[in-house]
Amino acid sequence: MVIAVLFWGLSYVLTRYGLDDLGVYNFMAIRMGLGFLIAAMLCYKSILKTNKKTLAAGAVLGALLFLTLSGTNFGLLRTSITNTVFLISLTAVFVPLFSTIIYKKLPDKKIIIGTIGAAAGILLLTLTGISGLGIGIGDILCIAAAAVYAVHIMAAKKFVEDPKIDALNLGIIQLGFAALYAAVCTFLFETPVMPESTDIWFVIFFLAIFSIAFGCVAQIVVQKYTSASHVGLIFALEPIFGAIFAFIVYSEILLPLQILGGALVVLSVIWIELDVDDLKKKLKTKKKKESGV
Repeated sequence: MVIAVLFWGLSYVLTRYGLDDLGVYNFMAIRMGLGFLIAAMLCYKSILKTNKKTLAAGAVLGALLFLTLSGTNFGLLRTSITNTVFLISLTAVFVPLFSTIIYKKLPDKKIIIGTIGAAAGILLLTLTGISGLGIGIGDILCIAAAAVYAVHIMAAKKFVEDPKIDALNLGIIQLGFAALYAAVCTFLFETPVMPESTDIWFVIFFLAIFSIAFGCVAQIVVQKYTSASHVGLIFALEPIFGAIFAFIVYSEILLPLQILGGALVVLSVIWIELDVDDLKKKLKTKKKKESGV
């Protein structure tokens, strides 16, 4: 999941570059379509066994993924890359918040502490990133996209718990539906074109393979083995990776408070990943062995 988030952090820089040549829906349709085809070809034996229930779930997740990417990409055109990745990472806060509201049950103590830490870090990152100019339409779109993606994570967790739904097939099918929705919007609201630049094709294929075919499918498969809140907190690493790539490519510089915020996010993720009780048990066992007890 962390590897997938690393690729997603890089994807903001590459997407911003690609959107200089193509419309938002046009760019989405091509990269999502290629991502779907690549994943489907690699897993063709599995995808041929897709049932109606998995198709229906894929249509729902595809719609949520499409809305998330639409908000992110339009937001990316109206605010900085750094702001975009920071605001999208609010997903890490929305997941436990929505879970608490829907299930009327507080998450584990560890999740609460990690979420508070991540929220504080993201707050420092976003407030200093806006630099007193106020929240613009681009920032609002990114926050909305983060909220929709939180719903996506929760819905995916619910779907993969159904024994009749194959997690791998679901992860691939959602890409096909997202590409379909983007293609329809391209013909309705834009003038569809194919990229002419070699650089743009490189960006599209890179995103299709690593960000889409690997990243999006990996998220669904991983969710079969962990909680939605856990996945949401791992996403809090995304602004760190995104900010690093934005600095390297576009020279976007982090302010001291943003660095502090980033450190809080990383520490929160480490906290949630580290099983303290298990670590204590292992240390006790080691001491007993060393003492010969």
